[in-house]
Amino acid sequence: MILVVISVTVKGQGEAKSILDKMSETYKAMPGYEIAFVQRVISESEVIERLSGSAAVAKEKFVLKFQDQHIYCNGPVLWTYLVETQELTISNFEPEEGAINPAKIYDIYKEGFNFEYKRLDEVNGEPVHVIELLSTDEDAPYPKILMYVGQKDSYLKAWDLVDYDDVISAFEVSSFKPNQTYNEKFFEFDEKANPVQHKEDLRNE
Repeated sequence: MILVVISVTVKGQGEAKSILDKMSETYKAMPGYEIAFVQRVISESEVIERLSGSAAVAKEKFVLKFQDQHIYCNGPVLWTYLVETQELTISNFEPEEGAINPAKIYDIYKEGFNFEYKRLDEVNGEPVHVIELLSTDEDAPYPKILMYVGQKDSYLKAWDLVDYDDVISAFEVSSFKPNQTYNEKFFEFDEKANPVQHKEDLRNE
């Protein structure tokens, strides 16, 4: 009995790794991509909040627009702009370990997680592999992540972030544009094109 359980577990981990590796390779092969997404916050099976946003990514660079907050990152520098109050904060980009980085979400499984293949499911009528990631860090912001990877194209169709109270932040990709190219300035905040009432530069602190 024990040997059978171990065998099934190892098979599940091996299958999951193969699917996740192919997903990672698929995104890394692109010069860039653009997504729009919907986020649902779910508590006790009830949707308590619904939000939307978009992201453009090229290797380590990204632009994330989520509600009132626009975040630009060209690699070393991060600009955070609050649209309503026209506040801009500039800082060195130092991603926290375990944090969800839009430019690295397809690689998040490679460090700090155990993972297992759960089932074949559907997202918007498309077959997806469901992979469960369990954090090995007790201080991680999310102890569990579910990734829904397209069976046909290896694109990440959706992902669920589950916190310690079992509140789920469920993200679903509503549109996806692969193989996009961007100029370098695209990932830098343009102060001439966006009104700034207050600016704080933390790079020298």
